Amino acid sequence: MAVASVAAASGLAAPGPSWAAAPRSAAGETRQAVASTGHAGSGEAHRNGGPTNGFSPRGPWNTKLPRNVPLASNSQAIVNNIKLDKQNYYGSWAINTDTYSAPIYTVGPHTPRKRWTFSDCLNLPHLAPVIAGSLAAVPTPPDMLVSQGSDGEVAIYQPSTDTYWDFWRAEKNAAGEWSACWGGKIEHYSRNPGIFTNPLGATATGLPLGAFAIRIEELRRGRIDHAINILTVRTRAGCVSWPATRTDGYVEDEDIPCEGQRFRLDPAFDVNTLTSPAARTIARAMQEYGLIMTDKSGALVTQAEDPRPYMARHGGPDPYIELFDPDHLVPDGSEKYLVLSEIPVERLQALPLDYGRPGPGNG
Repeated sequence: MAVASVAAASGLAAPGPSWAAAPRSAAGETRQAVASTGHAGSGEAHRNGGPTNGFSPRGPWNTKLPRNVPLASNSQAIVNNIKLDKQNYYGSWAINTDTYSAPIYTVGPHTPRKRWTFSDCLNLPHLAPVIAGSLAAVPTPPDMLVSQGSDGEVAIYQPSTDTYWDFWRAEKNAAGEWSACWGGKIEHYSRNPGIFTNPLGATATGLPLGAFAIRIEELRRGRIDHAINILTVRTRAGCVSWPATRTDGYVEDEDIPCEGQRFRLDPAFDVNTLTSPAARTIARAMQEYGLIMTDKSGALVTQAEDPRPYMARHGGPDPYIELFDPDHLVPDGSEKYLVLSEIPVERLQALPLDYGRPGPGNG
């Protein structure tokens, strides 16, 4: 949860996590997602030859991993704990697309700017001055959606000003006025490496929602050109690995993954053995760019864009159904929970803490 980690970074008391806690349906399935509507600078950036996520091509999200990289000395122990979380919490590695999703709006230069207010939903009035600048003039589409579920996440990108916002527990009242409990603003978005200035940002690590979300257009073209994210149930207490700026980890164990830590899928794994074309695309990204632990969650998940705005623009059913399972091999509604089922969690590899951090002696 963003505010819990912000309060910790600021030396303030706050309730515990987690913004990403995954509720159960009646069938006991995990329902949690992160996503984008339009893409945060992605369409424009990609047309201009830049990364799909729109952030700097030299940042951690958009830098390819060399085939031979150092691994953490306890890589296998960390991965074993992630595998244990998968086994103990719903038994799947899901792609979240429908709930707890963060729509990311790309807006024009004339989108009305609104002054949002700080809702202070966790009774931390000390934080009001910290968030004030991010709330002062937000280009806010009149039909904007926020994530389904209690998190109320949303992100907004304005190419004309090259500015990005994301918010947690965003809410519109009956008078049409917006508020948020936390979030942040990034200026010079296309030159930013994909990291909020601490302690801003909607996620517990200060890593932008728009940096890691898997896009529908990426799955359609069969190519993801950035690192994606991974969330698991247990993350390490007091451990912050670059590019994260903070953490809400809670488990005291050096073999538990650290928030911000980078992983990759073993490059020797043959992705062509995977049944789903979307799984093959995602697995290649895991090998080429890796995965970054962006938060803790109620289950093992990776996050993709919310399909609702895409469906509103283009009509038709949820595009993930066909993208994840074009041959209709699994029961309807289970696609997002099964698409990664053939990727062996034990073939993940944990990189050293702070891998790739700029400066001497790092990565």
